[in-house]
Amino acid sequence: MTARQHLLAIVLLPLCLIAGIASYYRFIAQADYTVQFEGTCDPEVENCFVACEDDECTEVYYYTLVQKHAADVYAQCGPDITDCEAASVCLETDSTCSIEYCDLTEEDCIGPGEESGQETEEVAEDDMEEEVTDEAAEAE
Repeated sequence: MTARQHLLAIVLLPLCLIAGIASYYRFIAQADYTVQFEGTCDPEVENCFVACEDDECTEVYYYTLVQKHAADVYAQCGPDITDCEAASVCLETDSTCSIEYCDLTEEDCIGPGEESGQETEEVAEDDMEEEVTDEAAEAE
């Protein structure tokens, strides 16, 4: 067997190895990527996204979308960013950072002085259930 028969493998194997090492260095060692997560939001002052804690939507919470460079987040918070206040705001030391507030035309959005759309949906669902129950009672 000659090298000419395995030329493709001889060329591709080192190139794949180099690409893997370069990717590991960039994404793992340098943390050269952007992360997006939910930040804090005050619905009395800002336009906030609205979400529920559980399936029944008994508890509502408000958030913004924060995008930061991962290396900045790790430098400010360490490896655990779940309880880090610096992760949910843009700081002067951040290389890239943006906070996205919701558009009031969206369904899951609330602005200053507005009521949550989640509450009105729950009332409408309760009304629909009562109508179905009333119709079933009349049919009997």
